[in-house]
Amino acid sequence: MKGRLAAWACLAALGLLLARSAEAAQAVRDGLALCAGSVIPALFPFLAVSGLLTALDAGASPALGPLARLLGCSRAGARAFLLGLTGSYPVGARTVAQLYRRGGISRREACRLLLFSNNCGPAFILGVAGLGCFGSLRAGVLLWGVHILAALVIALALPRQAAEPSERPGSVPARPPLVPALIAAVRDAAGTMVYICGFVVFFLVLLRVMGRVTGLSHPVLSGAVELTQGILALPHTRRGFVWAAGLLGWGGLSVHGQSAAVLSGTDLPMGPYLAAKAAHAAVSVLLAWPVSMCL
Repeated sequence: MKGRLAAWACLAALGLLLARSAEAAQAVRDGLALCAGSVIPALFPFLAVSGLLTALDAGASPALGPLARLLGCSRAGARAFLLGLTGSYPVGARTVAQLYRRGGISRREACRLLLFSNNCGPAFILGVAGLGCFGSLRAGVLLWGVHILAALVIALALPRQAAEPSERPGSVPARPPLVPALIAAVRDAAGTMVYICGFVVFFLVLLRVMGRVTGLSHPVLSGAVELTQGILALPHTRRGFVWAAGLLGWGGLSVHGQSAAVLSGTDLPMGPYLAAKAAHAAVSVLLAWPVSMCL
């Protein structure tokens, strides 16, 4: 029954795209322009560097010990959290998946890290949300602070896990030489960018066509599907600031598709991750309302 419904839904979507081919084509062009102008410059360097750090097992220094204890994870997990906060969606999820595949963290820790480590980064929050939407770097800084604090609230609310070895003896692959690791990191980052841009374009087309057909174009609805379009359509008010915080915490269906793509090939579940992103959005809204008075 579900298969038939899915097939009919796909046929209906195909018919809608054919009927609205001009709008769909323009949405594809806009999506590709968005990827070339914003998404790739913001994400590709972080994807390559985070992949290189994971391959070389670098960055999990003793200096990360206090953060690891605060989050209730290993130093490698603390590194994934920091990379997720600085690199933006879906760098955090990708780093967790890479660590898990290499045996650097256990499945239990990987599942827990996914709940608070895949976050929006400063390039998007300061540039798109702060300057692009509100015309204020101060608004962007406040939004990023709310976003980080909400992620920490989620992490602290989760049950603490007992210390455990993340891998069996001899299960961690040998550290590769620098040049092959760099080549692999750039290659994998380029492949991941294809997934990311594909989801951005697909959901932008879906959003544009459905908006034209249904007449529904509220920024929160748009942002729940594709983050950038929703953020840029928000009003420049305190309420818009609160909505922005919630949308940044949720990420959007496009981001969740990107996260599912980078998690493919693992047995890490998406259900708890989606619930955690909904909780991140709710906590962000609660925190953003009093903060909005500082605008």
